[in-house]
Formats: sequence, structure tokens, C-alpha cells
Amino acid sequence: MSNTLNQLQSYLYDHIPLSVALGVKVTQASCHKVVLTAPLEPNINHKQTAFGGSLHAVATLACWSLIYLNLKENSYLTEIVISKSEVKYSRPVTTDFTVECELDNQTDWLKFETMLHKKGIGRLRLNSKIYQADHLAVDYWGEFVASWRER
Repeated sequence: MSNTLNQLQSYLYDHIPLSVALGVKVTQASCHKVVLTAPLEPNINHKQTAFGGSLHAVATLACWSLIYLNLKENSYLTEIVISKSEVKYSRPVTTDFTVECELDNQTDWLKFETMLHKKGIGRLRLNSKIYQADHLAVDYWGEFVASWRER
């Protein structure tokens, strides 16, 4: 595992304990893309499919992680929180699952960074997706807010 993967995995486990309970594993981590996997077993519901709350949580973690890595890369000392999210569940997830989040639009990141510097707070909307058998199962959008950390 690369250094970035190990560091992100450790950070999630140490600072977001839910990631341990969900069984989240970081399989790809860069400033452009984060990929997380999670097993079905600890996330299963009464229908023997992945619980919607688990899918939502892992999708949120993927987006949060992408912002975290970008801010860390720039040595910014910030706090990151989710301010709102929306999710569409198109089909059940019946196996272990993978969540992908990509920073597709560099212009959005630059606006986010500019607002962080000008106003002390930046907002960024990111998308993550979960596929089941090559079909989109979960389409997640989250708006995240970063602000400078109090020293």
C-alpha cells in the first residue's frame, strides 16, 4: 500500500471510528480520486442487501477523504464538515461494494480554495458513486465546508 493510502486509512480509523465498524478500506487515494471498499456483512440489512445508511456513510467518507487529501497536500490546517447531502438509490447492493469519488472539475476546486482564503470558509459539492454489476446503484452528492482550524 502506498504511503498516502496507509496514512488515509489510519486517519479514518483513528478519527472517524464509524469507518472501522463499516469495514472501510482505502484502495486508491490521490488528490484526484479516492476509492473506498466495504464488505457487505457488517453493512447488511433485513433484506440481505447493503443498508442505505451504510452506503450513504461510505459515500460521504469518500468525498470527505478527497477534500482532506487536497487540503493536506497544500498544508492547510482546516476543519472539514458535511453541510448537506442527497442520495439516489437506484438498485440494491447485494455484494461487497466500492465507492469512487473524483475531483472532475478543477475550476470548482479553485473557487473553493479562493473562498477559503478570502472568507475563511469554502464550500465544495462532490459526487460519489457505487456500482452493482456495472450498473449505477447509488448516486451521492454532498456539499462540504472547510474552515481554518483554530490554533
